[in-house]
Amino acid sequence: MHEKCVHELIAGPNKIQNNNNTNNTNNTNNTNNTMRLEDLDLDLDLDLDLDHYLLHPQPQRSLKMVHAFMDDRAIEHVCEETVPTEDGVLRQEQLIWRIKRQQQQQRALRGAHFKLRAMFLYNMDLDPDEMRDFEQSQSQSQSHRFITPVSAVEDVAVQPTIPMFASLNALYIMYEASDPGRHFNQSKKRVVIQKKTHRYKNTVRTST
Repeated sequence: MHEKCVHELIAGPNKIQNNNNTNNTNNTNNTNNTMRLEDLDLDLDLDLDLDHYLLHPQPQRSLKMVHAFMDDRAIEHVCEETVPTEDGVLRQEQLIWRIKRQQQQQRALRGAHFKLRAMFLYNMDLDPDEMRDFEQSQSQSQSHRFITPVSAVEDVAVQPTIPMFASLNALYIMYEASDPGRHFNQSKKRVVIQKKTHRYKNTVRTST
């Protein structure tokens, strides 16, 4: 009994001291937290930074590619993909690889080769001070200024774009079937309406 009381007496001051150290540490942490909050400048208007970002052209980190497959000069099939860019530039090697991959996929699906016919980039690199004039004009000449022909043997550079227009940027790639008229119509039916001499009767003939 006496030994137990001695241990309690010995441990008592240490326990009290440890509790005091813990309390002091908590108080210090609270003080540090308070100081961090005080260091923040809560008077800053972050809306200004946000507006500046939304209303000024920003570098493009990705680009939409639209692959359009034509049969007899009519677009029959379209597929899209989004690819990353390096500082707003789609490298020539990546462009060629994706074109070849699309051609291989179409050959496997349809048993036909689709030749590369044309490419053009739609890049809406509108300046903030031009937005009002562009909105009021809505002319064809204004839209054409954003279209640039592209070669398959060069890098594609996408100019900085205002964020609200960034989704309009796209690289359009046109392909045409090497043997028109036999790759898209196999699974389609064409409805032909022929008029007869009967007064109220028409006949409908379907052909594949």
